[in-house]
Amino acid sequence: MALMMNTLGRAQAQSDAQEKSQASSPEGEQAPKEKDTSHEMVVACCRFLCYFCRTSRQNQKAMFEHLSFLLEHSNILLSRPSLRGSTPLDVAYSSLMDNTELALALREHLLEKIAVYLSRCGLQSNTELVEKGYPDLGWDPVEGERYLDFLRFCVWVSGESVEENANLVIRLLIRRPECLGPALRGEGEGLLRAIIDANKMSDRIAARNAQVDVEGVSGLNVDHPLPEGEEDEDYIDTGAAILSFYCTLVDVLGRCAPDTKIIAQGKNDSLRARAILRSLVPLEDLTGALSLRFSLQSFTIPGEGPKSDMPPGLVPNHKQSIVLFLERVYGIEDRDLFFKLLEEAFLPDLRAATMLDRLDGGDSDMGLALNRYIGNSILPLLI
Repeated sequence: MALMMNTLGRAQAQSDAQEKSQASSPEGEQAPKEKDTSHEMVVACCRFLCYFCRTSRQNQKAMFEHLSFLLEHSNILLSRPSLRGSTPLDVAYSSLMDNTELALALREHLLEKIAVYLSRCGLQSNTELVEKGYPDLGWDPVEGERYLDFLRFCVWVSGESVEENANLVIRLLIRRPECLGPALRGEGEGLLRAIIDANKMSDRIAARNAQVDVEGVSGLNVDHPLPEGEEDEDYIDTGAAILSFYCTLVDVLGRCAPDTKIIAQGKNDSLRARAILRSLVPLEDLTGALSLRFSLQSFTIPGEGPKSDMPPGLVPNHKQSIVLFLERVYGIEDRDLFFKLLEEAFLPDLRAATMLDRLDGGDSDMGLALNRYIGNSILPLLI
């Protein structure tokens, strides 16, 4: 821990010194930028600390004492998918993961740090990604999704909602509507429109990358960088990133929803929380998103077989989050709603799963993902 703190402190000092030297140098003269290798040490420390937390609850408790420091530095290395699981934010949620006692020990000022970072993601683009040629969206779904992921561990422990944290998270997000992304704040276009647009963007990016003309996918000249190679782990599909942000947001909000038993008791706080969540995402958007069809065609590179048949945009995991929100926030008491969902959303997905059975006995990634969605969400809900 001391090693990581010293490394981060030294990196910050070097960064400040470079900024000062550039500010004092004559215009047009750029001081040569030193290669920053501090992240390698931070990544190594974080990998160790995440493993350390997983080995015992006593270790978790020891790490939890450093939570404030970890959250202060939780904004580094988040925009590199290859380092997922190896950043200070990952250590932060490893220190309280599946531990009700520590989740209840969270205080408002700690979660407020996450809300502040999340609100910044809602207001400004990721400069690191824009410099690499990614589109300037005016907000940052990539890092935003990582902060939402942290909140999920705070409000949901061992399959149950932590009521105290859930109420706090709802309050923090409502206080800063920019945390909700452009689609759900103020005069935004809503969840369904955001999912449709992000899915189209992802389809265009995938078709352009594969140099394939796909029926119904226009505008292959997308302002988006190409992956550096087949094994480019840090490549980001911006459309898929937007989809992940909104579906993770809906997932977190769904887990924040008060349980039906608590609602039945008529507690004012619970009724107000449910009303707020319903005002953020209308029922029509949820049913519309669940009725969207998955793309079952795989984008193949000419002369090569596809490595995975997972579609680029909307995947079963996204719908799983939407079902969770629908079930916990609205419930399905109405018979007409039940049959509408069955006919327009669930039966087509069940049919899609049967179409993906491979004759050669191999595994279809999309088929496995659909089966998980059916087993974890659709069948329990139908029962």
